[in-house]
Amino acid sequence: MKKLLRPLSLVCALAVGAAAMTGCGSAKQDEKNIRVGVCAGPYEDMFKEGIQPKLEEKGYSVSYVEFSDYVLPNNALAENEIDVNAFQHSTYLKKFSEEHSLYLTYITEIPTAAMGVFSDTFKSIDEVADGSEAAIPNDDTNLARALRVLEQTGIIALSDEIDKSKATVNDISENPKNLKFREVNAEVLPTVLDSVGIAVINGNYAISAGLDLADAVYNEQLSEGYYNVIAVRTADKDKDFSKDIVSIVHSDDFRNVIEDTSKIYTAFNRPADYEK
Repeated sequence: MKKLLRPLSLVCALAVGAAAMTGCGSAKQDEKNIRVGVCAGPYEDMFKEGIQPKLEEKGYSVSYVEFSDYVLPNNALAENEIDVNAFQHSTYLKKFSEEHSLYLTYITEIPTAAMGVFSDTFKSIDEVADGSEAAIPNDDTNLARALRVLEQTGIIALSDEIDKSKATVNDISENPKNLKFREVNAEVLPTVLDSVGIAVINGNYAISAGLDLADAVYNEQLSEGYYNVIAVRTADKDKDFSKDIVSIVHSDDFRNVIEDTSKIYTAFNRPADYEK
C-alpha cells in the first residue's frame, strides 16, 4: 500500500457523466453535484440504479469517475476531486486512511459481492490437485482476506498466534495440498485464471470480467468489516448529501433494486442493518 499518487491529470481524464468535474485539486464542491468514485464492477451500477434516481428527486446531479485500482479512489476523495466513493470494505478504508494519514470515513455499508475462489481446472475445492498454484491479491488487506477465504474452505489453515486480518503466506500453518501462491494486483486476477489452479477474486472484479459468482468453487462468508461501504471525507459525514445517501440506502426503493431478480445483486451478501 505504498504506491505514490498518480498525476492529478489522470484522475481528471477519467471523469464521465453529464456533470463531469470542472477541475482538479482544490476545486470547491457544489454540494448539489455529487461526484462518485468507483472501480470496475457492479457498484457504479448499484449507485446509478438504486441511489442516483432518488438523489435526483432531491435536486442533486450525479457524475462518476472510474478508477483502475484500489489506490486512487481514496486519494482522489481526500484531494476533493470526488465527493463519495463506493468500491471498498471498511477494513481496507480504515487501514488505507491510517497508512496515508487521510481523514476519510464511511457513512453506510451496502450489499456486497463476496470474494470467490474460481477455477478453470477444478470443479470443487476437494478436486484441487497437490502442488496447484493459487493466485491471490497482493495488497495487504485483500491478501489477508483471501487467505482467510481459503481457510474457510479448509484447504489451508492459518496460525492461531497471529492477527488474521494481517495474515501473509508466511502465516500459513497447514497447507496439505502444498499450494504455491502467486500474488498479483487484485484487478488483474481474472486474467491469470487460465494459468493457475485457483484464483481468489474480489467480487466486483469477478463480475466486471464476466465471471458468474455462482460458478465459483467457493464463495466467501462475509464477516463484519468486509462489507463494502460508501465513503466520504470525515468533514462531510454530517452534510446533507451524506445524510440523504444514507437515507436512500435504507429505503424500500433501494431494497427493491437489490431484490430485483433480474439483477445480479440478489447474490450479494447483506449487511446487518440492511433492513433498517
